[in-house]
Amino acid sequence: MNGLYTVAATVCASSVIIALISHFVTDGGTKRLLGMVMGAFMVCSMLVPVKNAVQGMTAVARESTEQTPSAATADEVYQRRVLAQTRNNLELALTDILRQNGITVNRAEVVLSLTGENRIIISQIRVYIGSDALAQRDNIVRVTEENFSVRPNLITE
Repeated sequence: MNGLYTVAATVCASSVIIALISHFVTDGGTKRLLGMVMGAFMVCSMLVPVKNAVQGMTAVARESTEQTPSAATADEVYQRRVLAQTRNNLELALTDILRQNGITVNRAEVVLSLTGENRIIISQIRVYIGSDALAQRDNIVRVTEENFSVRPNLITE
């Protein structure tokens, strides 16, 4: 919307400047040439936001069809994006916290749930470990429970 305001201001300012300049130009040929150039400028300045809007709509449509079904509302798309980003952040945080405690895991998965309109809770945590990390099983559970208040499911790969 900000681009639309900019274009409207540009068109209005251009119209005023064109009117002032054409008032001072007396030659008929120059006046017509000036009118043609300024008309082309006005048309181009009006087409730019339309072109940008069409490109923006196609990018949003492509993104929403890749990530969600076409029947999803904007709120559902937003909620899914928030959940995905929150999940990724929590998985990275858990992996980093475990690494800081000297524990190396293959990967961590956090399963989130929406409760109400604005609450996200951790419903489950899965930690995938190698057979060499079995000795640190109790440490993994302790660190995860201390930091996330959820007992993790440990899965040996």
